[in-house]
Amino acid sequence: MKRIVLGLLVLVLLAACGGVAGSGSGGKLVKQYGGTKTRPDEVPTRSIVLLHPQSGERVNQTYYANGRYKPEVMAAIDHLFRDRHTNEVYKIDPELIDYLVDIRTRLGLPPGVTFEILSGYRSPETNAKLKLTNGNVAKESFHMRGWAVDFRVPKVNGKAIAEIAKTMQRGGVSYYPSDNHVHVDLGNIRTWTTK
Repeated sequence: MKRIVLGLLVLVLLAACGGVAGSGSGGKLVKQYGGTKTRPDEVPTRSIVLLHPQSGERVNQTYYANGRYKPEVMAAIDHLFRDRHTNEVYKIDPELIDYLVDIRTRLGLPPGVTFEILSGYRSPETNAKLKLTNGNVAKESFHMRGWAVDFRVPKVNGKAIAEIAKTMQRGGVSYYPSDNHVHVDLGNIRTWTTK
């Protein structure tokens, strides 16, 4: 058993190591990884539970089945992820939602676990305003493309979520210890430090 655990630890460390430094988005870049990005897991059906904690809005739906994304459910997700400052709705990349589901799978969490969505889409205007007061906000944030989400899972350590997400090699990942939330995006494979 010790050998299996040690082997898994080595694999996780190898997946998370070995890159070159580069410029990041928001915060101090720690690593930018080379290599090929991974794709979403191939599963026949995908469901997710999303909650915007401030408004209480919730999506609890199967968004992918029979080889296709369900447009009506993706529209509900787009609406939940909308820019809360301008009320603008933008198309969220379905692979971002797949990323969350695959994180859930790797953490061994049940399908009914809730992802609290703290920030989804941001309009360029909102992003520029946030950039003035928050040094972690990137000028060219992937939130403006529908490729990024800031979230937390109640009662789950955000640092553990971020470490799992890093091993998946899907894009940017950072952990925000101040409120235990995680940022993931579909951009370059990288991570950065935050306060």
